[in-house]
Amino acid sequence: MHLIWIYVFGLMGLLGLAALLVPASKKLNFPYTVLLAAIGCFLGFSVKALENQTVFVPISDFLTALKGFEITSDTVFFIFLPALVFEAALTINVRRLMDDIAPIMFLAVFGLLISTVAIAYPLSAVSGMSIIVCLLLGTIASATDPVAVVAIFKEVGAPKRLSILVEGESLFNDATAIVVFTILVTMITGPSESNMLQGVADFIRIFFGGIFFGFITSR
Repeated sequence: MHLIWIYVFGLMGLLGLAALLVPASKKLNFPYTVLLAAIGCFLGFSVKALENQTVFVPISDFLTALKGFEITSDTVFFIFLPALVFEAALTINVRRLMDDIAPIMFLAVFGLLISTVAIAYPLSAVSGMSIIVCLLLGTIASATDPVAVVAIFKEVGAPKRLSILVEGESLFNDATAIVVFTILVTMITGPSESNMLQGVADFIRIFFGGIFFGFITSR
């Protein structure tokens, strides 16, 4: 029961803080998503720095709740990610998306792979960690959601086609990232060797299976 209250208090505090940052970003003339990320980093450092310090009671309780507030990978994968992808797919201009489907698909598949390698090899050289682990981190970092980028595009009046390319790529790159991530995790932790053909089959199943399932449920 105590754990439930920790989650409730932590979630309420985060949602309240996120709501307060909306007018603050307008007042400061600063992108909301960037401010949100900065405050998130600040809270993370605060939890560590003030772990054994005595602070104002409500703040102390909030930081304690954040420390015990854990979001599992399944929560992100099955709750947050589908909502983000659905919202992006619902609001995007499909006609303009299809006009640029070729560069979008190139960015979603080959662009993600190039980005993964570009992150992994310098990181491996600097950190001394194995290339497989660095490739895993590169895959995670390359499949980020472009909410902050698109928000900045809208604020600065960037060309609409640029926003379509970024949003479209983010819709399709998840299939590539999931397959590469699964193969790399298996290579690190699993006893069996990853098979390239199996990876291609997984990509086809996730990518085209998602399109087929979406088409069927929309009828």
